[in-house]
Amino acid sequence: MSDLSLEALGSIVYAKAKALSRLAAENDNSPTRNGTIRSDSSSAIILMARHELIQAAKELLQLVMMPSEYLLSLALSGADTANLELLIRFEIAQNVPLDSSIEISTLSTKVNLPEDDLKRALRFAISNGIFQEPTPNNISHSDLSTALATDTHLRNVLCFSAEWTGGVLTKTPKYLASRAERGEKNVPKTSFSFAFNTEEDFFDYMTHSKELNAKYHNFLMGRANTPMWSMDRLRAAWDWASLGSKTIVDVGGSSGHTVMAIAPLAPDAQFIVQDNDSSALELGKYQAQKLLDDETRSRITFQKHNFFEDQPVHAECYILRHVLHDWNDQDSIAMLKALLVVLEPGCRVFISEGLLPDPPAQRLHTLASKMILIEDQFIMAAHDSHERTLNDYVQLFKRVSSRFKLVGVTSGAKDGAFQSLLEFQVN
Repeated sequence: MSDLSLEALGSIVYAKAKALSRLAAENDNSPTRNGTIRSDSSSAIILMARHELIQAAKELLQLVMMPSEYLLSLALSGADTANLELLIRFEIAQNVPLDSSIEISTLSTKVNLPEDDLKRALRFAISNGIFQEPTPNNISHSDLSTALATDTHLRNVLCFSAEWTGGVLTKTPKYLASRAERGEKNVPKTSFSFAFNTEEDFFDYMTHSKELNAKYHNFLMGRANTPMWSMDRLRAAWDWASLGSKTIVDVGGSSGHTVMAIAPLAPDAQFIVQDNDSSALELGKYQAQKLLDDETRSRITFQKHNFFEDQPVHAECYILRHVLHDWNDQDSIAMLKALLVVLEPGCRVFISEGLLPDPPAQRLHTLASKMILIEDQFIMAAHDSHERTLNDYVQLFKRVSSRFKLVGVTSGAKDGAFQSLLEFQVN
């Protein structure tokens, strides 16, 4: 909690709000009809101003709230998650007209929900700023519900986060209690396995769960098109054009969204997307056909490969984006050692991951700063792994081989992005 007084924090909030409003006006980024600042995530100045305001405002709110109120708001936040999942599952936002309103009775028929259930769900959502009720039993959009209705990528991220991530995280306390009582050998390895009553890990389970597999890959694509995980950060993190005619291998690249972002910036380079999931590779081929021009698509190859086996491709660069955090240190070391057989002096290995802040821990108020900790909780629950600090990655590579040297770090956190880019070179 802040050491500042209520009056001091109030003054700071007012000053920060005025500064943000001025910056928004100067950048032709005026408030929406509900007064919301639609910050341009590419503007570092506006982003910093937003975060400073959020930081001060949340400090003020927590100072005003009683401890019991604040802790209860955390305990009862599952109702918010469940309500959001319901809105997405029944496509409620998509069935509300964008420029007019709709009677709840009419909407009930459209989304196939009993009118009373829908009414209660909508009024709970409205308490969170999602939708509006301009007249009794008449529903129209707010800015939040408009985003939900029109942004497919955002919906995919929210859907997976609410349904699957939330479902696994809520089972973690019971899982850890069961493991403590029964012993590690008598319970599944992860909270995910415990939650879904399976001995399989997350990735093995996905191979025969078409629903989870589809939602997971839509989630990955959705994140790549959401500001916090935007590929713009990766594109700007390194001079990809300097690759020239070199080959870069995307190890564990799923459906290839990383390569599809980089390839247009490196017009002479060749790219190989590797993954052990055939359905992900087929999805990548389909998306490349739909999203890329013929010339760019001709430079991308999709290849099935288990990254625990020796790397079959000799290339100048390898990239692992959001891969290592899914695996514990032992498995990550094995994965990196599988690269050694083809690494020549001068080869580069890029790691694109979020970086945990070094301790001591601090109270965090913006989603961008807290996201790495949220991800760490899910990674623990889903994969029995963990996010890492920069030094953790340096030490991990040292355990693989003394040939690796960290030569560059581009942090995304200061710009409101989740991932940073680490560049290791081989001696």
